Amino acid sequence: MIPRLLGALLLLLSSIVPAAAQQTCTFTLSPSFVNAPAATDTVGSFTVTASSGTCVRNAASDSPWLTISFGTTGTGNGTVGYRVDANRTASARTGRITIGSAQFTVNQAGGTCTFSMSPLSARVANTAGSGSITVNSSCQWNALSNAGWLRVTPTAGSGNGVMLQYNYDANLTTQERAATITVGTAVFTLTQTGIACNLSLLPTSVDAPGDGGIGSFNITTQGCTWRATPSATWITLTSADSGTGNATVNYRVAANTASTSRLGSITVNDQVFTIRQAATLMPVISGITNAASYATGSAAPGEVVAIFGSQLGPFEIAGAELTADGRYLKTEVAGTRVLFDGVAAPLVFVRADVLSAIVPYGASGKMSVPVVVEYQGRRSAAMALRISDTAPGIFTADQSGKGQGAIFNEDLTRNGASNPARRGGQVVLFVTGEGLLTPPQEDGQIVGLDQPQASASVTVSIGGASAPVVYKGAIFGVTAGVLQINAVVPPAAPTGAAVPLNVVIGGVSAQTGVTVAISQ
Repeated sequence: MIPRLLGALLLLLSSIVPAAAQQTCTFTLSPSFVNAPAATDTVGSFTVTASSGTCVRNAASDSPWLTISFGTTGTGNGTVGYRVDANRTASARTGRITIGSAQFTVNQAGGTCTFSMSPLSARVANTAGSGSITVNSSCQWNALSNAGWLRVTPTAGSGNGVMLQYNYDANLTTQERAATITVGTAVFTLTQTGIACNLSLLPTSVDAPGDGGIGSFNITTQGCTWRATPSATWITLTSADSGTGNATVNYRVAANTASTSRLGSITVNDQVFTIRQAATLMPVISGITNAASYATGSAAPGEVVAIFGSQLGPFEIAGAELTADGRYLKTEVAGTRVLFDGVAAPLVFVRADVLSAIVPYGASGKMSVPVVVEYQGRRSAAMALRISDTAPGIFTADQSGKGQGAIFNEDLTRNGASNPARRGGQVVLFVTGEGLLTPPQEDGQIVGLDQPQASASVTVSIGGASAPVVYKGAIFGVTAGVLQINAVVPPAAPTGAAVPLNVVIGGVSAQTGVTVAISQ
């Protein structure tokens, strides 16, 4: 019987592979926003409707004044409660609770506040110094400077007669400069004179590659003191950041992991060296599931998994490839590799948003392994994957992980409502996540005539009745990691178009909700 299944199984697997891309969870929130008053605390709730009952929802707030009171986590539909603190500032504010790509928005008006400062301005020399301001307000306030060279303490407070202390750096440029300290609606302006000095940079700009790198520029000056200040954390100086007279400034630009180009600079006194950097798209892993059941949590050695994310491979899907001797699946397809604890895994297919790989057998015995996707030499951040001895998932007809199983009757026709299996006959089903095989197989090995068996115990029940297992082995001509199970439909099995089917391997049950059609 086994050799006759090869053609049908290969057709089955070709229909199963691309379907991993269909697993997407979406959430609808009702209501999607609320306008909260400023004067009092507010409590409320909203409902969450999930696209599937198996979708895991995680609610997260982006603001400390907007807290989640219940419903932070759950599965499928649910309700999330929230609390909005009274706004004791003059500024309106907006907070969000995010579930997947859906957002619940809270808009809150500002409180009624008045602010005053004395004095409202000062003019100082180019040398470093300090001063003070008196603040009067009945509200909470934040004191904010709009320039790094002007600093203020304290940065927050409330009440009348509060004394602010400000400190300012020496102005090493030839240009007069001004900065402000803002408390609510009150603004204090500090104007600082410059020094007489000529300074120039060569070159004045550069186009940096997305992968980052190093560079330099020259400072020419008439003996003036200078200071170099990067505008962003992705630009770092690898030489001195200050000095006197002519000098060379060396810098390093980090890789740009965003999807758009970016602009930064290094300011030397009143001169600016501009850095324009292209984008570098890095792979991102968003989730790892069983390729048959879409279950998360853990995976078994040899399991076929689906990995979701972005920039994982080419835009168009690229299918599995065999090594030159035809004995193994390749571990690199269309520039993509998947590394499980540093070991390259066999690949079933790759695409930008989803790929399918086979967990290396070397993961056996480990608690978890880091998973990294590499595309065109660029690597994603690692995602931890828990490893268990078995983690079975049953392949289904519509590749949803639910409903009619991808099952054949004993005459090798597809099982279904219009073509049920008979009691006493055999059904053939397919799973992954069975764990180790006997005899052992190599990663991505195309199974030969030895047809290894699952090392763990395998039991099947149909409609609650035990279905004797007559075969639980790998499939000739198909990669190790996909297990064929032949089971006898028990006489006690109920009849119907959707009789529940259950598979347990090594004491671990596959997903519920899979069915088989049974007749008299």
